[in-house]
Amino acid sequence: MWLSVGILAGLSAWILYELKKQFNIDMIAWTGLISGIFLILFGIAWSVSSILEGVPRSGSMGAILFDGLGLITLVLTWRFNLQHKKKDNPTELEKEAKPENEETDSDVVKTSRRNFLSTSVLGALNIRHIIGGVIGLGAGAGTVVAIKRANGKILDDVPNVISDDYKRMDQRGIIQAFVHSPRLQEDKKSWVDTWEKAAKERGKDFQVKGSYEKYVYGTSRDEVGYRQLDYALARGGWETSLRGIPITVAPNHGIQSWDQSEVNKTKYKFDSKQEAAEAIKSAAKIYGSAKTGITFHDERWDYDPLYDPIDEKIVSWDDFPFKPKTVIVCLVEMDYLALSTAPSIVSDGPSGQGYSDMVMVSSHLAAFIRHLGYNAVASGNDLGMSVAYAVAAGMGEVSRGGWLISPDLGPKVRICKIYTDFDFVEYDKPRDFSITNFCVHCKRCADACPTQSISHDDNPTFGPTFENSDDPDYNWNSHPGVMKWHNDSKKCYEFWVENGGSCSSCIAACPYNKPDFWHHTLVDTSNVVLPGAAHKIMRDLDMVFGYGIVNDPDKVYKFWKSGNK
Repeated sequence: MWLSVGILAGLSAWILYELKKQFNIDMIAWTGLISGIFLILFGIAWSVSSILEGVPRSGSMGAILFDGLGLITLVLTWRFNLQHKKKDNPTELEKEAKPENEETDSDVVKTSRRNFLSTSVLGALNIRHIIGGVIGLGAGAGTVVAIKRANGKILDDVPNVISDDYKRMDQRGIIQAFVHSPRLQEDKKSWVDTWEKAAKERGKDFQVKGSYEKYVYGTSRDEVGYRQLDYALARGGWETSLRGIPITVAPNHGIQSWDQSEVNKTKYKFDSKQEAAEAIKSAAKIYGSAKTGITFHDERWDYDPLYDPIDEKIVSWDDFPFKPKTVIVCLVEMDYLALSTAPSIVSDGPSGQGYSDMVMVSSHLAAFIRHLGYNAVASGNDLGMSVAYAVAAGMGEVSRGGWLISPDLGPKVRICKIYTDFDFVEYDKPRDFSITNFCVHCKRCADACPTQSISHDDNPTFGPTFENSDDPDYNWNSHPGVMKWHNDSKKCYEFWVENGGSCSSCIAACPYNKPDFWHHTLVDTSNVVLPGAAHKIMRDLDMVFGYGIVNDPDKVYKFWKSGNK
């Protein structure tokens, strides 16, 4: 798309110049004419795409904005051209007002200027040609920059700064592991008491014990988005994950077992590291991965110690069956329409399906690696921090909400991993897509969060700043030492329990959360070259155009009519 725009920009500059020579038409007039027509056609295309997408409000706003700008451009061009012609072609009365043989000071200056230009290199060109050329070159240069920035700036290491006192995350501090383990709750009673006390102060009737069941197996009610129909969708989505590995936080269970007995004794040899990477990513695509990256194993991102909430015991890395060298990261995409119904239980359907897909994709790809003759273990949210590994593999950046934003898939993804000792492969590198910089100015997810769990701090910090974050009995699940936005996930989880299922309001509200249409790709790519002040405008326009609105029952009805569309 951007390459085509770049070619058109260059051709436009040449065409304008040729038209000027052939028809003696003013260059600036032609530039305005083509710009105006382009804006009008762009507005029509935007409107049609938005209507096909099912967002008529965006279509109306696109027509008003772009077609309006196009008409204004045409009117201003017409007025400029009219005044210019009037100046160059005086009327008979204006000619009579000045004798033919009378030379004014202005005429002397004009003659002198013409003589100077005729003897210079620039004399071969009219100044308007230069202006047109500069416009064309500017458009072309901007396009080249946009293309390069859309692919991300390659970095040597993950962009998140780590402090000197950084420590690896204890998996017992993961909310899902903690609420699933009665023994852990008994061992850490001060954590439970402090959490419940803080919840009570917030006006919440919340108890840690039994909360997992309330959130996973919520009760339907007579309310759009929470009916039996809506809950049936959510439970169906979670089916594989709940029956395979509960919430995919338990290491060495089910089809994500550490067992390596089926590893092929013959190791397959690839001709090159690039061939190996392409083969792995091709296989991952077959198994359901929307995007795959490959990075070095990095202990900084591994949990230590590990914790098994099913058998309720600490697990050591010494028990891991091999020394990992590589981590393969896969993204699975969630349904846009269903997520847009957040925080209704309908939005829990794609979340559950995402977790179930994580189990299937990772276990299938791990089996593929083992049958090539190498050790491999599938991983969901266990073993290590998925977002950090995804960033290391160049798949996106960390958002204000804490989840990954992929430049082409947005935040509507779930992440799974495969740990392997296979290392004859071309590794991906982290990339800067300017997404985190957009988050600095946006704050849309923080505004949409029903419990205000997401930080409104302008910039990332090394440690949390939310209420009670200075109390270690409350802040046990935070991970200080990484420059990021630290969010209060306990408040988030409390809403899950109250809601009878997960939320996803933050993801639904994110301006990067869009279906795959050309005009959204255009806007997202433009964000990488726009300054911070423009990001705030883009955020506001996103809502004006009808996107990112949560708590909308109409979206529930819209989803249930989306089959086969």
